[in-house]
Amino acid sequence: MIELQSVTKLYNEGRANQVEALRGIDLTVARNAVTVLKGPSGSGKTTLLSLIACMARPTSGRISLDGELVSGLPESFLTELRRTTFGFVFQRFNLVRGLSVLENVMLPAVPLGQDHADVRARAMERLDALDLAGKAQMKVEQLSGGETQRAAIARALINDAPILIADEPTANLDTVLAERFIDIVTGLRAEGRTVIITSHDPRIWGAEGVDAVIELRDGQITGEFA
Repeated sequence: MIELQSVTKLYNEGRANQVEALRGIDLTVARNAVTVLKGPSGSGKTTLLSLIACMARPTSGRISLDGELVSGLPESFLTELRRTTFGFVFQRFNLVRGLSVLENVMLPAVPLGQDHADVRARAMERLDALDLAGKAQMKVEQLSGGETQRAAIARALINDAPILIADEPTANLDTVLAERFIDIVTGLRAEGRTVIITSHDPRIWGAEGVDAVIELRDGQITGEFA
């Protein structure tokens, strides 16, 4: 369980251009569920996602993961937590051009110093589960949009992260590929993973496989739907 208590986030704190991105957020995100953060541009959903994923610190308030306070941990501990607990799928996927699909999927495991053969086998297993094993040696820039997304998901899961974080993952995908994404996410939940998504896409927050929708506006939660 991920719990946020009275969380605020300021940018440019104390300056004339200070921005209050989040205002007193109280939120509990369930484990083994799919949660969508929705809201218009500037609502604070991406900021909230970054705090949940320990990519940023709150200006005030507390964030706990399974009962352990994480918002005050030193950066070295947060780095390790990000590597082992969270897998990230970014809006533009951020795959490294010039490298193969397999090499991209293996990249997040490099800092952990794991056995290369074991990492490769695990990467191939993830690619196979996402119907990409046949594209493993292909350069990522040769993939289609849907294939690129699946490669990004495989990369996010290479370290067996229990929590998948996805920021606007269907922003540039057509309806068929968006539905494919939901099918994948539902499968990950069935594996016991937690999935947290930001989206302004009604195809996502209205999907049958979503367990909870958190609506934000102007840095505040304006609704929670199950």
